[in-house]
Amino acid sequence: MSRDHRLRVEDAGGVRRLVLDRPEARNALDGALVAALTETIAAAGADPAVRVVVLAGTGGGFSAGADLKETARITDAAVAAAHAHRMRRLLEAPGEIDKPVIAEVHGFALGAGFALALACDVAVCAADARLGFPEMRHAVVPALVVPGIVRRAGPLVAFDLLANGRIFTAAEARIPGLVVLPSGADAAPDVARRATELAGHPTELVAEVKRMVRTSDRCDLAHALDAAEQVNVENRLRRARLTRQEE
Repeated sequence: MSRDHRLRVEDAGGVRRLVLDRPEARNALDGALVAALTETIAAAGADPAVRVVVLAGTGGGFSAGADLKETARITDAAVAAAHAHRMRRLLEAPGEIDKPVIAEVHGFALGAGFALALACDVAVCAADARLGFPEMRHAVVPALVVPGIVRRAGPLVAFDLLANGRIFTAAEARIPGLVVLPSGADAAPDVARRATELAGHPTELVAEVKRMVRTSDRCDLAHALDAAEQVNVENRLRRARLTRQEE
């Protein structure tokens, strides 16, 4: 286990856990943590020993979102632009690596913290986890989280969640694909089971599934099926080669 920039990195059985470790600030995403997370996710994607990445938070929750104390001190346009770009790169990071990324959410996941969880391939939440985008309560437009929540929930649900700034439990969520555990269940064991299962599959096949899912989400049906045809052919030929080698 190593520690760097308020981020714990733990490796076990091909699973790399990245644990946000600023409990005194509710794991808020300040500049140092944003940079460390982005770099560490990319490094996990490039490390052949890593098969699955898990994002989690220490203490009472996952992450309270952007560090408001830090952002309140930003008055220069260039600094604000750089800060926004770093946050964007973090929200893009889970989708840019071929390894599956699982968010383990307990306690709370708010604003950019919740957006980060939704940017992962799987987001597992305890039923009583507190979720939401409270930026409007602080007179802030949650601009960077809009694309991700619209893709996940659709424009009508996204507008309701973002414009009202409500905090809701995972059990009350209307976000497709969000894994909500039964009441009283801890997210950690479920995430560990999912990570172990994914780590047991061939890395290149899991990567191919992830690439296809991400591609299909970003293009129209015809282009997605064009890509799927090509992958189907490549997989059949690969399987045929393996069969011949085994004979």
